[in-house]
Amino acid sequence: MPASARRRRRSPRRAASDDRNTRERLLEAAVELFAEHGYAATGIAEVCARAGVAKTALYWHFENKEGLLAAVIEAIGTSWIEQIRKAAYQAGSPAERINRLVTEWRRILLEQPELLRLPIIAGIEQGDSQRARDALRTIWQRAEWALIEGIEDTIGRPLPDVDLLAHTVFALLQGALLRQIVDPDQAQLDRVLDEMRRTMVLLIADRLPKELVPSDR
Repeated sequence: MPASARRRRRSPRRAASDDRNTRERLLEAAVELFAEHGYAATGIAEVCARAGVAKTALYWHFENKEGLLAAVIEAIGTSWIEQIRKAAYQAGSPAERINRLVTEWRRILLEQPELLRLPIIAGIEQGDSQRARDALRTIWQRAEWALIEGIEDTIGRPLPDVDLLAHTVFALLQGALLRQIVDPDQAQLDRVLDEMRRTMVLLIADRLPKELVPSDR
């Protein structure tokens, strides 16, 4: 049977699987290239060549390069948000959960910095793109809510202005990322992350009723 006839006879399940695989290859290639060269310096042809697919596949799945960027932001954001959730929702005391969360952030900064770096780069390079801004806003809101839910689940009660707490913590995390990019010294990174942990504890304690604040914090 000719190859063209076999392609025409693909089952819907096989076709859907092939589409998912193509989409995933394009996303993986885009993440790698955006991390290596930046968004603006990466062309569609480069992404498709690394993914091993035709340009038409990129247009089919993402419409254009801007749509690809939005999908990349969503994919990598979802990945590290899930890692936040896993770290924050494991059993243990509040201090143990915070320590686990900061340890996970340390791992990401050392092993997968693109998960944090790419959204920041995208925001700087594509500040005039409404689609990119919307994707970034959604990811940061989801990340902050994941942290908020983890904090409130840890202490067993809602906190006032907890959205500001989450915003402050992620600002500190971005600062740690910038420092790691400029000066990749693990000892200094550990000092910065330890200060972040202490800051989280103080910010949480400051929002608790006085009778619930641990005496040894």
